[in-house]
Amino acid sequence: MTETTMMDAQAIDAQAVAQALDKVSFEGWVSAGVTLLIGIVAIRILMHLAARALKRLPLDRALSGFLHSAAQIVLYIVLGTMVAGQLGVPVTSLVALLSLFALAISLSIQNVLANVVSGMVILTAKPFAAGDYIELTGAQGEVESIDLMYTHLVMPDGKLVLVPNQELAGQRITNHYKSPLRRMDVTVRVGYAHENAAVTAALRRAGQRMPDVVKEGEKAPFAAVSEYGETGVTFLLRVWMPSQRYWDVYYPLLDAVREELARDGIALTSGTTRVEIGRGE
Repeated sequence: MTETTMMDAQAIDAQAVAQALDKVSFEGWVSAGVTLLIGIVAIRILMHLAARALKRLPLDRALSGFLHSAAQIVLYIVLGTMVAGQLGVPVTSLVALLSLFALAISLSIQNVLANVVSGMVILTAKPFAAGDYIELTGAQGEVESIDLMYTHLVMPDGKLVLVPNQELAGQRITNHYKSPLRRMDVTVRVGYAHENAAVTAALRRAGQRMPDVVKEGEKAPFAAVSEYGETGVTFLLRVWMPSQRYWDVYYPLLDAVREELARDGIALTSGTTRVEIGRGE
């Protein structure tokens, strides 16, 4: 539909609505007004009941708010159609007029609508939720909230980043909290003068010192040689902890590794200690 055709159709429909309103009697206006007032009261009662019902459902708060708002808009559209019918306004002309306005608005706010649709997808598919720590291209942080336009991320340095939902829905997202457990790999390098068994024992003690680390089973602290290099041996310490407790383990574990190695007289060689993040189930 061209712009000229759209404007002509809009003028015709508006003219039909205006002609219908000119013919309405005083009694017709009163009847329509009464219907409008009763309808508004009825909608408020229904929305109050709907809000109470939504609170009982296991739905995200943002999704519940969206459903509440969408239902309210639909009810008011139905009420407006009923009032227009009482005033003798041709419903087909009214619907056509509203459709043209909706089309014009949608063309001007395509990006907004795309973000809203993406927000609905995120809220229903739930790839992450408030409180999860997610990683995406160019940003990572804890999800503070999700609304229909933006997802609010709190970065590790405390900055708040608002990511458009359309951008989130179109890229790869790593959710570090989706699994109940999270893995941390710490690698250190020591000289050949030290026995492998002594180093791995010290690393396991460091892992066992952490109160939030899994202590038993397959995910108990694990240490082993990972590489023999020219200047020393690289050892790996692997620990698992509840996903939400990651930062409570991160820094204390590095201190514990240094302390346990020093207790046995084991010195680190040149090369940085490296920490890698893993995920588990």
